[in-house]
Amino acid sequence: MSDLSTSPVPAITVGIPTRDGGGVLARALAAVFAQESDRPFEVIALDSGSTDGTLERLAAWPVRVLHVAQDSFDWGRLREQLFTEARGDIVVNLSQDAVPASTTWLDALVQPLGDPAIAVSCGASRPDPDRAFPQFAWERNGRYYFTREIAKFRTRYGRGLSFANTAVRRCVWEQLRIDPQATGEDFQFQMKLHAAGLPIAFPEDAAVLHHHNYSLRGVYRRCRNEGLALREMGCDYNEADLIADLARPGNYVQLAREAWHGRLRNTAEVFYPALRPIAVYHGSRFARKMVWY
Repeated sequence: MSDLSTSPVPAITVGIPTRDGGGVLARALAAVFAQESDRPFEVIALDSGSTDGTLERLAAWPVRVLHVAQDSFDWGRLREQLFTEARGDIVVNLSQDAVPASTTWLDALVQPLGDPAIAVSCGASRPDPDRAFPQFAWERNGRYYFTREIAKFRTRYGRGLSFANTAVRRCVWEQLRIDPQATGEDFQFQMKLHAAGLPIAFPEDAAVLHHHNYSLRGVYRRCRNEGLALREMGCDYNEADLIADLARPGNYVQLAREAWHGRLRNTAEVFYPALRPIAVYHGSRFARKMVWY
């Protein structure tokens, strides 16, 4: 493998946080290095204690690996480390389970940044036809984020930014930075962009293949973490919100529709209309730190 520290300065840095990424990470890496782009790019992985062969998968490609302490893990600090270490003028944040959908993904993602007025470009996520499990029912039907703290956030800041598939001008990060944030650091960064009047582009031709397979415990913990993060950003979730969301008739109509068509595969999907409000309330009212899921 070549010495990455002495290679030409890249135009783009692709940063991938990793932790037991499995076979999907191998597909994502192959798709990243298959990009048909004239722009030179580097890839950095920030690994937090993988034990499943992820480090060996990374070693098969020209990837610079940084190690992140798991016992003090913080998403905001991890993003700061990525931007600090990145050599490119554009920094792409990509999830380990987000597989670029085409060989033109990278160019399509950074293309909006050719307009000096655009600060960030956020690509779409689409279901992955090669994944061994179908998309979580409440992601597929567009009702995953139905709770009122998300509505509060969108009313104030607009369509949500996701670091699963996002390109950021390095100079924008240097202006705004990312504060320590246990989870929801992309929400935090979007708030800073909004306050600075810096727009986000959402190109539809820069998609990744990305969907989840949640267990009951896993989706509860994720929603709890989201409640904690949004509370820390001023979008709390109170008892009135909880009652209103538990009483949403549309969710139970959708639940019946999913059941009628045989699309509910596990308890997480069956209980989601009640599970999410309860988990978000738990996170917003009582949580003090993020939990792994």
